[in-house]
Amino acid sequence: MKYLPFLLLLFFSACIYSARQHSTTVTIADDTIPSDIDSLIHLYKAFEQDTLEILPGAFGDPDTWHFKGTAIDSQLQPLLSDRRYNEDYLFYACYKFNLDANTIGLVTWSPSEYESSSVKLFAYHKKTKTITFETELAEEFGDAGDVLIKKSWLYHSPDSSWQAILENFNSSQYGVPEDTVAVASYDYYHLTWNGSKIDTLSTDSSALVQVYKMMPVNKK
Repeated sequence: MKYLPFLLLLFFSACIYSARQHSTTVTIADDTIPSDIDSLIHLYKAFEQDTLEILPGAFGDPDTWHFKGTAIDSQLQPLLSDRRYNEDYLFYACYKFNLDANTIGLVTWSPSEYESSSVKLFAYHKKTKTITFETELAEEFGDAGDVLIKKSWLYHSPDSSWQAILENFNSSQYGVPEDTVAVASYDYYHLTWNGSKIDTLSTDSSALVQVYKMMPVNKK
């Protein structure tokens, strides 16, 4: 029994050392490893201008796509969408900008039906640290005589919130080659950020077409 005090001393010393090691490891991890959502936001390039023309990708040739961005790792993609896509269809982080003091807009090149040809606007809500899909800004799609081309202007003025003018072109063909019937239309939409989500201001295409054509011609 004469060795009991010595053994107890060794036992308590080992426990204290182990606790200190565990505490140090937790502190370092909390201070140095960013959350997944912070890693995602960091991939986007800051956009500080007032006007941005959003154009869709060209079919089949990634080198001609206007919004290449930075590829988003598959582990981060569920933060944007829980839909399962072909593993070759990727999300790309393009631009970020302040929709308001509490929300960051994320312009993201996204998967579509056959490839990554869609440009979407997501919103990152700082208070809740969540991301919501807001609207599709551009797309190019064709299948068996059907064509869809969507493009838009995203703009901001000092006396207004962020707004967008969307041009939506649809074309369809019916019948055999010698008796083809083609139907085509242009529709325009005026959207705005209302402080919590994207809201539709107008669908008056006859008036909005003139606004769309008068937007600045400079492209990002």
